[in-house]
Amino acid sequence: MTPKVHILTRCATCDGQAYVFARIDYDPAGDPYERYKACPDCQGSGTAPRWVTLPEFADLLDRTLALEPDWEELSHERAISQLEDSREAAGI
Repeated sequence: MTPKVHILTRCATCDGQAYVFARIDYDPAGDPYERYKACPDCQGSGTAPRWVTLPEFADLLDRTLALEPDWEELSHERAISQLEDSREAAGI
C-alpha cells in the first residue's frame, strides 16, 4: 500500500470562488442583480480535499517551487512607484 498525503485543492464546482450563482433578484428600484450562495460542494471554503501519493506530492512541491520568483534577481531591479507605472502606461 502506497502512503498518501491529504491536501486541499481548488473546488471544481465553484472554481475556488466559494460561492455559486443562485438567482436573479431585483432591488427596490426594480433593477436586476445576481444573488449568490455558498457552494454546496465545499460549503463556501473554495477548497476540496484530495489524497495524493508521495511521488505526486513531491511533484506538486517541485511545481510550486518553480513558481517562486528569483528574489535575488528582483532585488537588483529598479523599483518603480505606482505613479511612475501609471505615467509609463499613459506614455507620459
